[in-house]
Amino acid sequence: MPVRKIGLCYRSVSGRVPMGQGRPGVQVESTLERDFALLCRFDSAVVGIEEQPVRIEYDDADGRARSYVPDFLVTYRGGRPVPRLVEIKYSTDPMLVSGQLDGRFAAARTYARRQGWRFQVVTEREIRTPRLENATFLLPFRGRPVAAGLREALRSVLRKGGPNSVASLADEVAAALGLSRPEVLPSLWTLVAEFEVTADLDCPLTMSALVTPAKEKRP
Repeated sequence: MPVRKIGLCYRSVSGRVPMGQGRPGVQVESTLERDFALLCRFDSAVVGIEEQPVRIEYDDADGRARSYVPDFLVTYRGGRPVPRLVEIKYSTDPMLVSGQLDGRFAAARTYARRQGWRFQVVTEREIRTPRLENATFLLPFRGRPVAAGLREALRSVLRKGGPNSVASLADEVAAALGLSRPEVLPSLWTLVAEFEVTADLDCPLTMSALVTPAKEKRP
């Protein structure tokens, strides 16, 4: 349970981001937090994200007792990487730039290290990237049904031909099945969204983007 309640925000955006797969939604206090949560939802290695996870007590430079609640705790499949205790900030935040938050961040690093976690300040520079744009585009395709014949055709063309562009793959499969490119693309995007087909998601996902079959997991 969050250690600090998130109330209504009149100067920013608050709400709940659904995490899918039966997982509870995550409450956020800004659009930047929302975008970070979307990246976590898209990341197949993430198994949990908890808002306002811990309250850290520390003394400031003048010896006064303070407390600090980081924004999120992110946990990963198999425990690798180790859990991340995360603070979301804009890189231009005056308190961040001036160093006024250094004391609380030092306390958070110490706390995280004792728990076997790591603490990280994440800004829009790490969040608002091509990966976020790709995640926003692909997430609605997750869970969509794909006809068995179409799924196998896409896999077969990739296996025998190696890396292929989105456009040429869709066109080859469409021609083989008597379909059109627009009829094939939604299924292809579903396979990319579910990581059955691999693309460089740190670059803009265009029709010329190269895709390859995902490596099969070893039992």
